[in-house]
Amino acid sequence: MFKFTLLILTVLFLSCNAANLPSWPKQFRWDWGGGDLTGLNCITINEPATPVHNDNKLCWESGHDNPGLRWSYSGAYPGMKCTHYYDPVNWNWRDNYLCVPGDSPYNFVFHYGGKPTGTACISVNEPAETGWADNYLCAAAGSGPSF
Repeated sequence: MFKFTLLILTVLFLSCNAANLPSWPKQFRWDWGGGDLTGLNCITINEPATPVHNDNKLCWESGHDNPGLRWSYSGAYPGMKCTHYYDPVNWNWRDNYLCVPGDSPYNFVFHYGGKPTGTACISVNEPAETGWADNYLCAAAGSGPSF
């Protein structure tokens, strides 16, 4: 009986402390500026050498925990899982990274040159810059919590 009670308490503790992360891609959104961001939390995705990107944002639905996203335009953050965010049409982006905590369920991949098959993606277009219309941020569907 003691082991059963301990098991139940452990399950309850873990379920109460589980992160309420947004599900990929359903609860994420890309904004290249001017969109309605009501109900969203966002980080800015920018490159100072290319100012047209200064209003780009990667967002997730409010009501979910911050997935720990961090952006860097000057190299990867040590100790984090970082995705190289680079399209060769703009050399300035060669050292840009989207990072998540090392234990994050998200395994992002940046694709330029079109949307790949077999993964869930969101378009990360910047209409003000030639060549960015075919860029996608991808990960396995349902990364984060499952529904």
